[in-house]
Amino acid sequence: MLIRGRQVLRARGLKLDADVKTICQAAGISRKTGYKWVNQLGPETQERENELREELAQLQAEKRELEKRYDDISFENEGRKLAWKLHGVDELIRLKKNTSRLKKKEKR
Repeated sequence: MLIRGRQVLRARGLKLDADVKTICQAAGISRKTGYKWVNQLGPETQERENELREELAQLQAEKRELEKRYDDISFENEGRKLAWKLHGVDELIRLKKNTSRLKKKEKR
């Protein structure tokens, strides 16, 4: 929270040791509102930030796992495509479809 506060101060062109009144004026709020926000957002914000960090870490781990699974499946599919091409499976399927159509027409 302190780091974020310093970033805001720098962005507004304020000194790092600026007092509360100056910070609140730069934010466009009253001192009373500033203190109110600090009291409301203090510990709860830190807890929420920790929860979000944990969730982010979990989602990143899940993303890595999904990427690994995708890479594995892509590799398998490329192998299957190559095997079908080498063994002429597409041609066999095409021929089988053509012969099955002819037999159905002949029976009628």
